[in-house]
Amino acid sequence: MFQPLIFIILFVYGSCLTPSLIKNLTYNKYYRFYIDNSLEYILQYENNSFITPLRITTKCMNSSKKFPLMAVVRQKKEILSWQLPLTVISDSGGLDFYTISRTLCPNIVENLTVSRNVFKGAKSLEFSNGVNDAPVISFSTASEEIISFSVEVTDETDFYIDLGKQYNITISPSEPRYYFYTFHQNVTVNDKYNLKTVILEVNSDDLICMTISIQNASCPIYDLNNDIKYQGLWETIDLKGGITISSRQFPAGFFIVMVAHADDSICMGSTSILSKDRTKKLTFTIKPSISFVEYAEAVTFTFLIIIAFYIVFNVSLFWYWRRIHKPRAMESIDESEPEAENGARTPSTTVADDVDNISFDETEYDTITEALNDKEVILGKPVLYLKDLARKDPRILKKKSYLYLWHVLTVALFYGLPVVQLVITYQNVLNETGNQDLCYYNFLCAHPLGILSDFNHLFSNIGYVMLGILFLIIVRRRERQHNDINFDKYYGIPQHYGLFYALGVALIAEGVLSGSYHICPNHLNFQFDSSFMYIMAVLCMVKLYQTRHPDINATAYATFGVLAVAIFLGMIGVLEANIYFWILFTILHIITCFILTAQLYYLGNWKFDKGMVRRRFQIIANDFRSGPLNILKPLHRGRMVLLILGNIVNWLLAGYGLYKHEKDFALYLLAILLCNTMLYFLFYLVMKVLHKEKINVQTILFLTLMLTCAVSAMYFFIHKSISWELTPARSRRYNQECKVFQFYDYHDVWHFLSATGMFFTFMVLLTLDDDLSHTHRSKISVF
Repeated sequence: MFQPLIFIILFVYGSCLTPSLIKNLTYNKYYRFYIDNSLEYILQYENNSFITPLRITTKCMNSSKKFPLMAVVRQKKEILSWQLPLTVISDSGGLDFYTISRTLCPNIVENLTVSRNVFKGAKSLEFSNGVNDAPVISFSTASEEIISFSVEVTDETDFYIDLGKQYNITISPSEPRYYFYTFHQNVTVNDKYNLKTVILEVNSDDLICMTISIQNASCPIYDLNNDIKYQGLWETIDLKGGITISSRQFPAGFFIVMVAHADDSICMGSTSILSKDRTKKLTFTIKPSISFVEYAEAVTFTFLIIIAFYIVFNVSLFWYWRRIHKPRAMESIDESEPEAENGARTPSTTVADDVDNISFDETEYDTITEALNDKEVILGKPVLYLKDLARKDPRILKKKSYLYLWHVLTVALFYGLPVVQLVITYQNVLNETGNQDLCYYNFLCAHPLGILSDFNHLFSNIGYVMLGILFLIIVRRRERQHNDINFDKYYGIPQHYGLFYALGVALIAEGVLSGSYHICPNHLNFQFDSSFMYIMAVLCMVKLYQTRHPDINATAYATFGVLAVAIFLGMIGVLEANIYFWILFTILHIITCFILTAQLYYLGNWKFDKGMVRRRFQIIANDFRSGPLNILKPLHRGRMVLLILGNIVNWLLAGYGLYKHEKDFALYLLAILLCNTMLYFLFYLVMKVLHKEKINVQTILFLTLMLTCAVSAMYFFIHKSISWELTPARSRRYNQECKVFQFYDYHDVWHFLSATGMFFTFMVLLTLDDDLSHTHRSKISVF
């Protein structure tokens, strides 16, 4: 209690004081000193036998930034220094702290010993006595006024982390903490745990932003906000976080370093108000990853399920085909079939020209009957049949349908290769910098493989690839059965196998690009995951429309031109989704709806030119002369109902997008396309029923499986494990542990279910009109 008085007397009466050396200070004891610019304290602590490192806490409430209190700690091989007050810079400004706690770096490598660990009898690296040498601490200041400070040196308890144990700690920007973990010597224990790879899980109840870093077992330790990102792996956290750590990266073990931020701008994504209370409480646990056996079992079992699906599906399909198969050939047609339009019976045999010699100039193949019928007269009929809109040579339409396939292959190749190159570069940057905020992983269920940080989310996209290949096999087998050109010209729905092949290739490309996206998912490359979703949605609508309107369907060039615009808009929406962009897109969306409405209602016979308004008034005038109420009666009621419903849905979507204008524009654009696809699907099914067309049992089964997969997939999609719309720290709040085989999370399940759902969607498209396969096109309604 007389120490302060002694120091004041020395200050008053001493004219030129030498540094004051105080020896043999004891640990876990609180000391207070007074100092000015004429005095330097050198504090030497007694020798110790602690097996844990020492932690020094210094307080100085009346120091200033102009004349701070300087502290230097000397160890045998390290020097650590700081000053009070400590100014921590953030986006919101600087915040001064007058209390500092720092842990001295222990000589980890020199004191490694091998001993038996209590965890399942595994061997582990532990440490002998004598880790710490007695520290020497010097304090000085340039202040002419006397300032007081206090110092306390304690041993850092629980410094060496045990596997599976939960630790509760408190940190702040000026009071960081770090701990040490060493990997166990053996790879597995009873094939249940993988102790060469562990998962660090962090949880907190407050929103104070922090950074956690995984650093090598060597000094110095970077534990302050201005240097914690210099080494190892690091990420920002507010409520929840996790990192998967491999002994390949840290063979001698690693330090877990944690420090709070001066504000929450990095975690929240916006500037926050500075608060002096930046103390954060958190818990953390280190858990073993799954064993190599479990890893291999999950991958193998996935392959076995896919192989079993291949076998069961193909056997069932072949069995059903044998039961109901009726050859698609003229020989299978009854003699009572209707006569053709010119009075002659449909030809039973005609020598087919080689398809490769067919020109794309449709006018070369106009028949006499086609020449006698004006296009507007045909399209103006109140009731249309498929023969009215399937007048072009089927060989021409076949070659045109294959253009979709070549376009998809070209886009997949030229789009996919740079994507793969880019995401691998992302992965390399992450591995080199250790910046875990670069990629939005589910860190609690991210199983590494080689250089890949998250293999399971990449591998779960195998469903798209394998089911896409299966669909191509089915389409090829089906196409080989349709080899009678004369039959295909007069009976059934035009198949357009090029479009089906395009859908199969698009499904494969979706798997490749989605897998590429999941190598390093973030908001800049989400478009990789959604681009071929756009393509498949549009191709489904094109196929549905082409089924009943084969002669007036959009060309592959026009279709992919529209898709190019959609992908371009998606890119702008990802980079700059502000309110002005949303207004522009909404206007474009509504205008597109009006244009498509006119084109679809008039079956492509509506021209947008200067005479458009005049022609419309002329139509209204003619309808009025025939009867005033005829103005309100649409010529094609079913088509009008579809278009009204479609416009209502699209206007609602446009209004929602303009109101919310969320960052996830790519998903919003995909929602527009999928909603229109589902709406058209529903309309098509309803119209088939209203026209008393039969839907085969096989198609009903595919439709049921499609809906089941779609509903289930949406459940798992909604229960997401990341959200790149948010900052990396806020996204980690959604992180969740693995749910299936300890290998897959909900998003992986979404991959499998959505791939299966899209496969069954394509099967519905392929078999939807099989009931009309032997029906003459003069009996097939257009809607």
